[in-house]
Amino acid sequence: MPRAAPTTQITTGGIGANGWYQGAVQVGLTATDPEVGVNVTMYRVDGGPTMVYGGAPFTVSGDGQHTVLYWSNDKLNHTEAQNSATIRIDSTLPTVQSSLSGLVGGNGYYKGPVQFTMTGTDNLSGLANIYYRVNGGATLVYSSPFTIGVDGNYSVDYWSVDVAGNVSGVGNAFVMIDVSAPLTQATGSGTAGTNGWYRSSVQVSLAAADNLSGVQTTFYKVDGGTTKTYTTAFSVSGNGSHTINFWSVDKATNTETMRSLAVNIDSNQPGVTCNVVPSTAAPSSNPVTITVTGHATDTVSGVSITDGATFSVVDEYGVTQPSGPITLQSNGNYSFTLTLPATKNVGDGTHVYTITVRGTDRAGHTNTASDTLKIN
Repeated sequence: MPRAAPTTQITTGGIGANGWYQGAVQVGLTATDPEVGVNVTMYRVDGGPTMVYGGAPFTVSGDGQHTVLYWSNDKLNHTEAQNSATIRIDSTLPTVQSSLSGLVGGNGYYKGPVQFTMTGTDNLSGLANIYYRVNGGATLVYSSPFTIGVDGNYSVDYWSVDVAGNVSGVGNAFVMIDVSAPLTQATGSGTAGTNGWYRSSVQVSLAAADNLSGVQTTFYKVDGGTTKTYTTAFSVSGNGSHTINFWSVDKATNTETMRSLAVNIDSNQPGVTCNVVPSTAAPSSNPVTITVTGHATDTVSGVSITDGATFSVVDEYGVTQPSGPITLQSNGNYSFTLTLPATKNVGDGTHVYTITVRGTDRAGHTNTASDTLKIN
């Protein structure tokens, strides 16, 4: 009966994954022939010369796909049919790149959401996955572009792994996002009056804050005038109502919506007049009626609605005399009557009544005017 040829088994050793090795491979051959014994085992690598296997594993190296043919014959020279094994080696690390897109601001900041796109390549075993993590957080598998849209600074680490298990170096993209404009506050200081009015020039201070990129420049203009760069407190003067517009720009070039501060200044007293008719009267047991006319006006803040104008009457006898509010017409004029005793003390040459009108404007300024009635 014909005898069977020997059989040869192959073993391979190395580090890798998914049928790929990441470096040189140790190849071992084991032949058996239970009848007469193995004479010799031979092999060829990638169509090279036929080599006699000496019992110790041999090395297959170099990136790519390798073919190992191996066979044995026994001591009666029965030769085994050639066996074939494929060894795939990928020792080259994959590569990965990132690209960013978004609205670019100043000083390295983005002014809106940023989209991250990762691209990996591997020319041998092929790319298995791309991974990333944001600010040292959980490791995520990259599948499609992702977006970060919240204010802040972000460090994105990314790397790739090929089918053979090779891991690329870790890349990093540091991204600063500032989509929020700064906020500016205005304060005024001066001699405070009432009803939101100042009685003097006003120092205006501007304070801007930005929690991310920081404030770059603060601007202002007074009463629609020239835009100026704010460096220190500035003075606003002149009677009347003034409007200060102000805004800031941060280092990412986000511009704050223009804001405004109203500054009302009235440094003048109201105009007050007083005229008494008649101004003299003869002594009598009957009282005398006088008419008091004049005006209480203010061309800046206006006469106070609540305080307006009041009158008081004083004489040298120390007798309590009438006092009270005055009703003003829309133009500030007034007219009212008073009835006073037309008496005088024995031996007194003249009994003098002093009628005083006090006017108050909305800024809190007061002014007075007086006239007299003399009982001769």
